[in-house]
Amino acid sequence: MDKDLSKNKVRKIITLHDPCDEDFLIKSLQISGGKLIKKLPLVDGYLCEFPSEADFALAVRVDNDRIEVDDDIEFRLCWYPGLPFFQHLFPPYSPYAPINKPVIKPTPEPPLYNTERVGWGLRRIGAPQVWQKLKRRRVRVGIIDTGIDYNHPDIRESIKGGINTLDGYSQQQFKDDYGHGTHIAGIIGASGRNARFMGINPYVDFYIVKAFDRRGKGNLSDIIEGLDWLYSNQVEIINMSFSTMETNNTFRRAIRYLDDRGVILVAAAGNDGGSDSVNYPGRFPEVITVSATDRYDRIASFSSTGPEVNFCAPGVDIPSAWLNGAYELKSGTSFAAPHVTGIVADLLNYYGYMPPTKVKEIMVSGAVKLANLAKEQQGFGIVELPRIIY
Repeated sequence: MDKDLSKNKVRKIITLHDPCDEDFLIKSLQISGGKLIKKLPLVDGYLCEFPSEADFALAVRVDNDRIEVDDDIEFRLCWYPGLPFFQHLFPPYSPYAPINKPVIKPTPEPPLYNTERVGWGLRRIGAPQVWQKLKRRRVRVGIIDTGIDYNHPDIRESIKGGINTLDGYSQQQFKDDYGHGTHIAGIIGASGRNARFMGINPYVDFYIVKAFDRRGKGNLSDIIEGLDWLYSNQVEIINMSFSTMETNNTFRRAIRYLDDRGVILVAAAGNDGGSDSVNYPGRFPEVITVSATDRYDRIASFSSTGPEVNFCAPGVDIPSAWLNGAYELKSGTSFAAPHVTGIVADLLNYYGYMPPTKVKEIMVSGAVKLANLAKEQQGFGIVELPRIIY
């Protein structure tokens, strides 16, 4: 029986100590039978593929004092599949909408909002109470995920650009084929223009990176390429609803690079449950890390917790946009993180741009400690928008 030889291939991220040594790297690849897959300028790195571990060892043995090597780590999305996968919200009705309340027609001028279809999570953080105070200023939000349904009626007008960093795809093919990224975008900034669903901040411009495939799989090299693209498009906030137990110097450098340049990074804590289980990038101190709570202000059973958690946010049975113009309920720290991303978008909309340290300071001032949760479960607590936008 023929074996799938591709299973033996090895991918590594190689960084040169001297960027002028690119010719040396190319020669090393030729000797070992390796090939350059793509450059990663954000970290001065190169994604390289080798036929086997032995061939990789041959390449780095040429002169390992001139290079640094890291694994192309695999990531997973932070949604919780233990709940029913298909739970359609509309029709016939949403358990989070007041069913006896008359429909409020959307306003043609800001604020554009529809209070009829508001999930419990948005109500818990007080999003509807500050909608009328938001300004016309657009906030640039980057989402690294499975792409986005760019025909969805409640988010299509806010999509300003996108890229696909996966192998074998055109860079322009960033349409969501999994649903996760569309759900994230809806929580942050569904416009409500079509009287269907409202996100936390309808005045966002989305910049989308499809770095996860239809199986929900993603790798560090694709994420770093996406981070570079988002930075070049001057995004102010990046939502990262994915995690891994591993880390390396390459990932660390990428996160530090963006933080040093004022990009606000928000990440899900992870879905491994229990204490001291926060995953990367949530473990990095530069990142705002979010755990998940339910409607009773209890920590979600699946939520990772630990000293790295900065805030908690709703993450159980969260309604939002889905593929093909639909709406569904989903659970996971994946969907807690965009609540905080939306809060940050509101702050930047209302006060103007601020560095990450100032954003965190204001959020801490508006956070409420939940009596039944430990600090490792909630960090500074749950941020309530009326406490910081008034």
